[in-house]
Amino acid sequence: MDKVDAILEKLEQDLIITSYDIAEELGIDHKTVLIHLKKARYKKLNTCVPHELTEKNLINHVLICDSPLKYNETEPFLKILITDDDKWISYDQNVRKRLWSKGKQAPETIAKPELARNK
Repeated sequence: MDKVDAILEKLEQDLIITSYDIAEELGIDHKTVLIHLKKARYKKLNTCVPHELTEKNLINHVLICDSPLKYNETEPFLKILITDDDKWISYDQNVRKRLWSKGKQAPETIAKPELARNK
């Protein structure tokens, strides 16, 4: 029972320690550690560890969130977005018509039509 007590003591000291680290520190086989932990009814559960953001990461988060709003000031794309059941759909009903042109002659230029305001 010496090994079991040593394994459980290591585990109580540090709950995040890996079974490989326990085996290495105690000088026993990794499989032995796993067998004793299973007999003691220990399970390795996942834990969520939040990322530590640096100052640069925080600034990037703000810039990324702010950029669509700044873009909307110059090119109002939010007016053509429709939201339905938590999905964002871009509603753009422009129909492109092609023109025939002879050889290397440049086709006639046509202005884009206004956006349709359908419901």
